[in-house]
Amino acid sequence: MMTPALNTEIAASKVQVELSSHVLKQLLKSGLLHGEDCKCLNASAKQVIWQALLATSTDDKESHLCA
Repeated sequence: MMTPALNTEIAASKVQVELSSHVLKQLLKSGLLHGEDCKCLNASAKQVIWQALLATSTDDKESHLCA
């Protein structure tokens, strides 16, 4: 049986994680993660995500960028 505290953690609607830029690019390229799913928490994160989105959008004909 789950404790109430554990159950609350599982039901969280948002989480914060740290990924390497390589993993981020792979997730974007695969289509498992989309730009609209990301929220930049600081200027450094914004720069990395922006560069990753640009790189993945030019890697193939299908773009994963949001309109």
